[in-house]
Amino acid sequence: MTQYDSLVKTVPVGSGTSHLAVLPFAACVKAHWAARPLKTGEYTPNADGDVITVHGAKGETLLLIDAEPSANGTGYTIYGDIVGAAVYVADAHKCD
Repeated sequence: MTQYDSLVKTVPVGSGTSHLAVLPFAACVKAHWAARPLKTGEYTPNADGDVITVHGAKGETLLLIDAEPSANGTGYTIYGDIVGAAVYVADAHKCD
């Protein structure tokens, strides 16, 4: 089991729906998260979704999981075990 697999089985720390399509939403979130001191990454798990990762100083990871198309844009769920996750959730909501 990967860290990704174990995180998606935890209780989400945030979720929402953005009016933006998946890729513009992911770009918006990544821009906000990149302004913070922790390292960000991104990958595409399937044709429609996107995942943005944040790696903490002690190896913990916050994942924006399955930003997927919804009826009016993009639905997203944030999982994580990083200290200060609330600021990352607030940043994601800026892209709603």
